[in-house]
Amino acid sequence: MPSERFMRDRTERLFGFAEDLFYVAVALALVLAGLIFFGYVIYDFAVHATEEPMSTLILSLLDGLLLVFIITEIIHTIRVVIDEKILVSEPFLVVGIVAAIRRLVVVSAEAKDLFGKPEFSDAMVEIGVLTGAVLALGLTIFMLRHTEHSEPRPRHEPGD
Repeated sequence: MPSERFMRDRTERLFGFAEDLFYVAVALALVLAGLIFFGYVIYDFAVHATEEPMSTLILSLLDGLLLVFIITEIIHTIRVVIDEKILVSEPFLVVGIVAAIRRLVVVSAEAKDLFGKPEFSDAMVEIGVLTGAVLALGLTIFMLRHTEHSEPRPRHEPGD
């Protein structure tokens, strides 16, 4: 009859394997989604290059590429988790910053068309909240990097 320790080790390995399998499946789905969306963003930019104002096209391109960047950062995070068995919060904070900046770009570009309308004040409040979020997330990253008892650092990232 196997010992209790042996059964615990086997169970731990089994669940570790299942966990890695799910991480890989999610990462592959994100890679596929990222590739498809990247292709769509470039295609959409090229197809509408002569139909819409360049500023609108570039804003749409930037918005799409920042979303692809967010997907890429999440894939990187999954890779680190699989490789090092450590889940750190910093990549998620970076994703939050990029998402807020992505929305800031869109809102600030739309704000010029809202000037003089009641929706303009809502856009300004949203810009203020998003700016505060970027600053708060950036400060959080700074504190994580400069705190004595911080979360574990992945091996591939340079230490202080």
